[in-house]
Amino acid sequence: MTWEILQIAIIILGPIPLQMYLKDTKVGNILSPIVVAYMIGIAISTFKIFPLSESISDWGTKISIMLAIPLLLFGADIIGWLKHSRSTVLSFLYAVIAAFVSCVVYGILFRGKITGVEEYSGMLFGVYTGGTATMNAVAIGLDVTPKVFAFVNSIEIFVGGIYLLFLTSVAPMFFGSFLRKYKFEDGDVNEYEEDGFSWSNLPGMLKSLGLSVLIIGVTLGVILGVFGTMDKSTLIIIILTTLSIGCSFIPAVGKWKGSFDVAEYLLLVFSIAAGMLCDFAIVINEGGLMLLYTALTWITVVFIHTLLSWMSKIDRDTTMITSTAALYGPAFIGQIATILGNKRIIIAGIATGIMGYAIGNYLGLAVTYLLRIL
Repeated sequence: MTWEILQIAIIILGPIPLQMYLKDTKVGNILSPIVVAYMIGIAISTFKIFPLSESISDWGTKISIMLAIPLLLFGADIIGWLKHSRSTVLSFLYAVIAAFVSCVVYGILFRGKITGVEEYSGMLFGVYTGGTATMNAVAIGLDVTPKVFAFVNSIEIFVGGIYLLFLTSVAPMFFGSFLRKYKFEDGDVNEYEEDGFSWSNLPGMLKSLGLSVLIIGVTLGVILGVFGTMDKSTLIIIILTTLSIGCSFIPAVGKWKGSFDVAEYLLLVFSIAAGMLCDFAIVINEGGLMLLYTALTWITVVFIHTLLSWMSKIDRDTTMITSTAALYGPAFIGQIATILGNKRIIIAGIATGIMGYAIGNYLGLAVTYLLRIL
């Protein structure tokens, strides 16, 4: 019991110092709080620092994501996002197309070679449009077991970590060798200021969290009332996502300050819990074809997205920031924008990442069912 209490305490309280002392610092721009949160969970799991309960980690990921989905989507200003520059929207659309093509093609090619490749393809599509958090949402929708999620999560973090090292090192020079340079418009300021945590935002935080709990309650109530059972994971995620997007059109909800801060905290909770489910020994000992499959889909997604952006003459910064938004989610936007020396693109990047959460939830499930039909 003592170890379970310690595990719960680390999952719940661990994000607090990361938000207080790491976010928006020079170290945090290089090594983001999300990365550190994953590292904490992975280190505890890999080095067996103390006995971990798989069920606690599993519930930690599920509860945090279920609460975070509405909080993230409350800020999904779809109309405003569509009014962003044509290149931003077009580049993200290319990222979605690239993810869809890659996951479906390799899902077909690896059928019969990897058991459960249909579910893996749907989960990886979630990764390629909204990051690991979206993958977990899709996994919940597909009713994937904790063991399967841990396996895919470990391999995805391993491959994604390698590409993140590329993004934060030589990628700007590499992509800059053949993609256009970002052009600042008249009046553009290369700075971005965010409100950050403030106790004055507490009322907005509580209202946002309360609405998130209400949406979850309504979703589960509808499922239970209509079907008489909670064994409808796909519909739960679809209804939860749809209701959350619907609430984003309510003007008052969009004005609540602090909802994104709560969502960021929950994503850190998710990252620590998900890290505890990782075991890189699995990647080394059992990865095999799954590691090859994940690496091929990831490389193909990046290749198709970059190729389409190059053909459309989309600049380097926009291409890299939309790729980051799709592959890793909004939490990594600031880090990449700092490396690019262009904080003007942060707002568009975060908005794009939020849209990725919504699209990834729907299409990630669709990819799996499409492959099953095929």
